[in-house]
Amino acid sequence: MGVARLKKAELYYHKSVHEQIAAVLQETGACQIISTTEENQPRPHEVEALLANIDDKLSDVRYLTRTLTPHYVDPIPALDRMLGERPEATMAELEELASATDLKTVCENTRAVEHETGEVRLKLSEARLNTSILSSLGFFPYPLSVVTEGTRTVTALIGTLKAENVSGLRAALGDLSQFSQDTELLIAPFDEKDKQAEVYAALIYSRSVEADVKEACAKCGVSLVEIPASFTGTVDEEREKYTEAAKELEAKELSLSAKMSALAEANVPTVQKLSDYYNSMSTRYNGTARSEETESTMLTKFWFPADKAGDIQEKINAIGTDIELVVSDPAPEDEPPSLLNNGDTVRPFNILTELYSSPTYRGIDPTPLLAPFFWIFFGMCLGDAGYALVVFGTILYVFKKYKKIAPGVKEFIRLFLFCSVSTFIYGIISGSFFGNFIDSFLPPLVPLKNALMLVDPMTNPMQVLGISLLLGVIHLMFGLLIAAYDKLRHGEFIDAIGNDISWFLLIVGLCLYGVGLGGMLPPHFVQIGQAMSILGAVIIFIYAGKGEPNYFKKIINGFLALYGSTSYLGDILSYSRLLALGFGSAVIGMVINLLGGLAADIPYVGWLIAVVVIIGGHIFSIAINILGSFVHPLRLQYVEFFGKFYTGGGEPFTPLTLSQEYVNVKA
Repeated sequence: MGVARLKKAELYYHKSVHEQIAAVLQETGACQIISTTEENQPRPHEVEALLANIDDKLSDVRYLTRTLTPHYVDPIPALDRMLGERPEATMAELEELASATDLKTVCENTRAVEHETGEVRLKLSEARLNTSILSSLGFFPYPLSVVTEGTRTVTALIGTLKAENVSGLRAALGDLSQFSQDTELLIAPFDEKDKQAEVYAALIYSRSVEADVKEACAKCGVSLVEIPASFTGTVDEEREKYTEAAKELEAKELSLSAKMSALAEANVPTVQKLSDYYNSMSTRYNGTARSEETESTMLTKFWFPADKAGDIQEKINAIGTDIELVVSDPAPEDEPPSLLNNGDTVRPFNILTELYSSPTYRGIDPTPLLAPFFWIFFGMCLGDAGYALVVFGTILYVFKKYKKIAPGVKEFIRLFLFCSVSTFIYGIISGSFFGNFIDSFLPPLVPLKNALMLVDPMTNPMQVLGISLLLGVIHLMFGLLIAAYDKLRHGEFIDAIGNDISWFLLIVGLCLYGVGLGGMLPPHFVQIGQAMSILGAVIIFIYAGKGEPNYFKKIINGFLALYGSTSYLGDILSYSRLLALGFGSAVIGMVINLLGGLAADIPYVGWLIAVVVIIGGHIFSIAINILGSFVHPLRLQYVEFFGKFYTGGGEPFTPLTLSQEYVNVKA
């Protein structure tokens, strides 16, 4: 239970069996390599050459994955793949596949199609842009060569201007009366009521008056339109030409897309397998590359769980006799990684600790300590028996359908399976089954529901608030006792009493005193609480001045320490979120049922709408409330609970393993 006991191994072997040793250490999945050389120290030449070749292969694999995957229709749905429904292969089979696959040729073929596709898309984009420009020039009756080339004496321009400036442009050109026989103004049809409309205009003019014409256009806000030099025919001729070109390019693009899809269909499954293979090989050799070496031997050090010693020894012995494995316990100066090793009931909660920070090897594993509280808090936050049944049934279906779920993913799903039990229990005792579904649609079951109810958040929220705050006090005080225990086992008796036990006495004493005065406990608890709180306050006051020679500062420090009790009040009030989230879940359920009931009154189709509203609404409610029920209890663990005793800071145990993103790889 807790942090697993690790062993330190020193493996001495001849360089000739390095690849076999690396394979065995990786395939066990239980060995974390200890780097014994400096990061910038050159690696063995043989390993360097292997890694250079693997990196080259991985570069090709990444390119093909990035390029071909968008064109590949995966026969395995994404959810199924995530839940372990992947092809299976051994490392020997993958090695054989790697030898038989010419990645360079596949990359060249793919790059050729990709390059041609890029050129086609560029031309298609140009054709579509030209077609768009031409669609606005239908008012121009002359060949566009007048604009793009002109003649020796005549040229033209096309531009846009605001509709309100058209009359001004005409007037400005009219002022050039001596040149009127040399200019022609063409205006595209427009709505004269829309003064801000952009209007196309064309001017054909003699080159001799070009400067004056452009000056007039500038004064009237004409923006010149860039006409491609390839436009030489009439607008209709050019539009037909580019429309046909676009059709041809679109057909070619479809053909190239089909070719890329064929490449993807033929190569993606292989590339995916090779991705796992080469990533596994890269991890393998990078992991063992920092081993110490002589001219002919190598020394690889690694950590491994103590219960794997026999299995590792057996596999190493099978390689040969010229190998020496020396196993020892961690030395006092060693800082081994931490591997959480909890039983079936607690193991799903490991991820909560790992999300925060792994414990140190010799520290406390908080997982068994937080598990019951998180379980209770989650149930109170989701708090609906109907939702619990849906979650429970869905998870059982997933486990029945998917048999290859990765251990980490499976444990995370089991966490919600466990929490659905607490949700069901709290839903029963709080009378919530899909909100108020029983009251609204199943009246005969109301007496049974009421008989099982112990709390009613809807009519008596103060009762649930009191339970929430009580759980908060228990949670926080438990954290203080853990902190005190940790200090005591390290011989820090004064700190345990002054830092932790004193606050336990003060907070618990004040709670007993207050509850006793309220008449909820026998009168003698008032005296007990009073004595505990006074004793705790005195210890806190004295401990705060420890080590301070100045008596005045001792007193100030004592009062400041006692003022810190207000932070405990804030911490305890944080647990009111248990009421708020459970209340919110119930209210959302009630609203969904109300909407469903109103929809049911619609003639003919009301029942169908009601079913859709109720089922769809509750599915949405389950999804959103599960998220809140996970995040907020987790915050109570990390901020309020862990803040009292846990710092983490350990290095997680990360063994050398096989990559299994696309394939379930077997040794």
